[in-house]
Amino acid sequence: MKKEAVIDLGKTRISGNHSIVWGGLEAGVRVTTAYPGAPISELQGTYEQLAGNLRRDNVFSQKVGEALDKAGYQLTAHWGQTTNEPNAVGMALGATICKGDSKEREFLTEEEWNLVWGDTVFGKEDKKRIPVGSRVMTSFKHLGGNTAADALRTAMNVIPYVGGLGIASGDDRQATSSQTQQDNKVLFAMHYRMPVLELHSPVVANRTVRNCYRLFEELGTPFGVIMNYNLAYREVTVDLTLNLDLEANGRQKSFKKDPQFLVTIGPHIRPREAKWLARLLPMIRKKIKENYEFLGSEVVQYGSKPKTMLVVLGPFREDFRMVGHDEALRRRLESKFGDVVAVAGDVVFPQPEELYTELVSKHPIEQILVFEEGYTRVVYLQLLDMVNRLGLNVKVLDRTIPYEPRIYDRFSYIDHILAA
Repeated sequence: MKKEAVIDLGKTRISGNHSIVWGGLEAGVRVTTAYPGAPISELQGTYEQLAGNLRRDNVFSQKVGEALDKAGYQLTAHWGQTTNEPNAVGMALGATICKGDSKEREFLTEEEWNLVWGDTVFGKEDKKRIPVGSRVMTSFKHLGGNTAADALRTAMNVIPYVGGLGIASGDDRQATSSQTQQDNKVLFAMHYRMPVLELHSPVVANRTVRNCYRLFEELGTPFGVIMNYNLAYREVTVDLTLNLDLEANGRQKSFKKDPQFLVTIGPHIRPREAKWLARLLPMIRKKIKENYEFLGSEVVQYGSKPKTMLVVLGPFREDFRMVGHDEALRRRLESKFGDVVAVAGDVVFPQPEELYTELVSKHPIEQILVFEEGYTRVVYLQLLDMVNRLGLNVKVLDRTIPYEPRIYDRFSYIDHILAA
């Protein structure tokens, strides 16, 4: 079977949901599960169309579906069979823990491989290759994260067998079509302690999703991606090129018994919990720092001696990009803050502490302003903890907006930044 297929589909209109589908396909996702709810239903609905379970009723699914059929892409989508979110996650877990194939190491050193995989039944692998199975995506709306909590915490208890599992959450923080306002960044980061990113643009979300599969599968952990309501439905025109990972899509499936990892009882969980906090989580922070741009994030500097660091996340990040193209905004930025260095990221948790300590040691940083959207200050709290724990002489200031502007609200993220 071919290892990859590059298919140019020309200019196509896509939504934020479509961009995540696109990224999953490029990663070779083979199994998708979901429980529907706005604003995320379109994501799994598109997978259902591509799998042949529903009629392909839009340009994106028609174009992409025809390309997948010609390439021999394998896709199984489960929607009607899942009665709730835990059921969807359970089906996803069953698919992802079946590690019947292997791949060469791309991100881990041999020592790090031993840390992640050494205690498992694969620990005697001479070449230290990465055990892999089907790449899987499951999706639900923000309130589904509550319902799926038990299943998702169980997923974190069986690391590294859940490498290759991606979770997509559609947040509705203003309750545009929901009965409860909620920000799932805190649920994924603080409760699940799962690597999580907030996507900032339909134009590039596919690359971030694709690369998350490559990195976090090797680290043996599931990952989450979150979209706000506006991003999920907002449409843009892109040059749609599919870079399909057919090798990942066509992997062999097999199941190996490993009761020490896959039977989740207290005596098994307690030592792994200690290992996660003391050794694995710091390693994941380090890998995020090493692959920060790979995950779609960047550091941008304006001026030679920045005293202010701006951390711009999600929709703040997309608006902040205008500073690089608008001279008037650039002058306003300089007038407000002087020289600045901006950490423009999609990464919510865990924050790459080494990146910040390097920037603070390199520049005369006096204050860090954190701009994130939602009801919880996940990035702010992590940076505040980091500064206090490491004794850095830097102020961390919260500039969060505790809501998501509705589609018809007049709100400017860049004006909020420049008025901080």
